[in-house]
Amino acid sequence: MKKIISILAVIIVVCAVFFNRVRVLTIYDEWREPALPEAVAWEETVPNDDAMSSDIQGDPSTPGVPFAQNDDTTPQPPTFQGGGVPLEYNLAVPFQSQAPRANWDLPYQEACEEASLIMAHAFFNGTGLTADSMETSINKLVDWEMETFGYYKDTTSKEVELMAKEYFGLSAELDYEVSADNIKKYISQNKLVLVPAAGRMLPNPYFSGDGPLYHMLIIRGYTLNGKFITNDPGTKRGEAFLYSYDDLLNAIHDWPRAHGGYKDNVSEQEMASGELVMIVVDKQRGL
Repeated sequence: MKKIISILAVIIVVCAVFFNRVRVLTIYDEWREPALPEAVAWEETVPNDDAMSSDIQGDPSTPGVPFAQNDDTTPQPPTFQGGGVPLEYNLAVPFQSQAPRANWDLPYQEACEEASLIMAHAFFNGTGLTADSMETSINKLVDWEMETFGYYKDTTSKEVELMAKEYFGLSAELDYEVSADNIKKYISQNKLVLVPAAGRMLPNPYFSGDGPLYHMLIIRGYTLNGKFITNDPGTKRGEAFLYSYDDLLNAIHDWPRAHGGYKDNVSEQEMASGELVMIVVDKQRGL
């Protein structure tokens, strides 16, 4: 009888862990990862390539409200490595997933590019995001894409660069030198790096099913222990999600066709042959 009770207890525990595996993974990840570097809002940064001091504290979660200065704290200067790049850095990019109300119907299941750009725009403008504002912004951008491109699905990095410039009024450029050092250089200059990816190569346990064939996310920082800090719009747990340098760099591939708008016959193998490229986004200086 005791043996049967013990077996039943084990079965119950196993079932509980299985059905709550996402929560278990979250707790485990939080336990094993060190604290992230303090997040820096755009107003806190000095907009030149060498100076990276900060004197403003803010709350990126407040929608539509610029970050406010906090005179009660004195920010600690970053520790630098060779070349003037801080050993760790983290930009306070506000987050909402591409399905802000957990509705994964169209257009939201295809809106990772749009969500990444919307988060970048909010960061550079010192405003937060709510589920309502993200949903509205996605739909407006999709309408613009339909008028401009004739489609909105699976946009290439060149098309995302165009959206950043023409729709959001941001500075954007493509860089084909995709490396950890180059990404860290841009982040330490208070720029954001958007990367296209073969989504099923990304080791994200929170993706549903096999994960997206094509994906896009924001790199907003990096840690002392070799992790990129990202805002990954493909999951509600994507805020400050950590990928190792190798895992993310290996997955970076642009959409492999000449333009977006169609997914017919694009295999995982073809997706993994897409060009290595990243989109470096900044605020237009003087605006």
